[in-house]
Amino acid sequence: RKRFSHLFMDMLKTQLLLKNVVTPEDWKILSDHIQFDFIYDNHFAELKEAELIQNRLNVLVAAEPYIGKYFSVDYVRRNILKQTDSEIVEIDTQIGAEQAAGIIPPPIDPATGLPVGQEPAPTEQPAMGEVPMNPEASTGAVEMPPTEEAPKLQMPKGGRI
Repeated sequence: RKRFSHLFMDMLKTQLLLKNVVTPEDWKILSDHIQFDFIYDNHFAELKEAELIQNRLNVLVAAEPYIGKYFSVDYVRRNILKQTDSEIVEIDTQIGAEQAAGIIPPPIDPATGLPVGQEPAPTEQPAMGEVPMNPEASTGAVEMPPTEEAPKLQMPKGGRI
């Protein structure tokens, strides 16, 4: 805005001098009393805010592997994301409400792939060296329809070898 103010002053001076509205001596006195009031620009403010958030998120992505080793979550939220105490409480409340409502899923444990706190269901494992059986597989013989090239064939029964 400062650069634009100088630009506007220069254009105004040129215009007033060329049209003989003021003299160069009058301009020196008059220019001290001219100021530009800019209307708050919503679009510019939104772009600046988006740029700040984007930069903070980029720093957060770079710091994420070090959270819990060199940085605490609280440190990251206060110093990288610049969240205040009231914002932290408000955001935590919103996240809890959204998880309870099913809007966002609960956090996933990377070791099990299940929601945090949920234990995996026990599964029957075949004994070592035993071939796993498919319970949906049919154990009866399946008849293939006869074709001209091959006579009527029977498929072998499934099971252990």
